[in-house]
Amino acid sequence: MRSLLAAWLVLTASALAQATWVVQTLIPETIALRTPTTEIAFDLKDYPPRGFPATYPASNLEGGVLPVQVFSNAPGVWSILLQIPDLKSETGETLLPARQVLYRVNGGLWLRADGTPQIVYTQSGPTGDWLELRLEFALELLGNERAGAYVVQALVTALRQP
Repeated sequence: MRSLLAAWLVLTASALAQATWVVQTLIPETIALRTPTTEIAFDLKDYPPRGFPATYPASNLEGGVLPVQVFSNAPGVWSILLQIPDLKSETGETLLPARQVLYRVNGGLWLRADGTPQIVYTQSGPTGDWLELRLEFALELLGNERAGAYVVQALVTALRQP
């Protein structure tokens, strides 16, 4: 009986053998943006207006909104910046100053672009998931603008404060 018990202990001990490993991973500190690939256009179908200044909302965005999604897993303060430069001709002449482009975030107050990067949203700490900001744009015309096609590139930047 003792030999049978000893054999069972040997078999059981080998069946319970284990190995362990240290599993490591590094999740990098990240701040990232996702935006649709689209153009911001203004339809001036009722031009000239009855009076100036006249404001025209962006016409080709779904629901008039440009969704910008941001993800951050970093501690500390981070910001979203929007830069809308002056609208220039192909030769570089300013046709419309940036201040005639209005924007707002998440249905807030309308603000004027000024050609420089402007902080449009700030948060502290991680987002937890993709956080969506809803940007809207409008063009203000004063009546002294020259005819022509106007093109500008708006730039959105995510920046973590040091």
